[in-house]
Amino acid sequence: MKVLYLALIPVLVLLACRTVPTDIPEDLTQPELIQLAQQSADQENWAAAIAYYKAIVERFPEDRAAIAVARYEIAFTEYRRGNLTEAEARFEELVAMYEADSSDLPAWPLVLSQRIVGKIHEERAPNAR
Repeated sequence: MKVLYLALIPVLVLLACRTVPTDIPEDLTQPELIQLAQQSADQENWAAAIAYYKAIVERFPEDRAAIAVARYEIAFTEYRRGNLTEAEARFEELVAMYEADSSDLPAWPLVLSQRIVGKIHEERAPNAR
């Protein structure tokens, strides 16, 4: 019985590391939120990564460039999770944001979004590998 408890300790530690933040401190800066999101993604804690990126969108509504990057990262995270329908919808929302007004937005999220949407279409094609 003691061995069973000892075997459960690493599992519980891993589960604790993969939790979704329910209360993200309000005083975190954009770079801090991005760092936490990237660390979560590196650990494949997709839900936590998305929560941190969503915090950027909600807390910095005046910073369109940060919103574009955060939206790209949310869409890309969904793509990495294999949620192709959700990823495609989020990438298309980002492309629409650029079509409406791209004057103060970095170019790379648009370019990469269009590429990944193309990959999603290829993956769904009947003759895809």
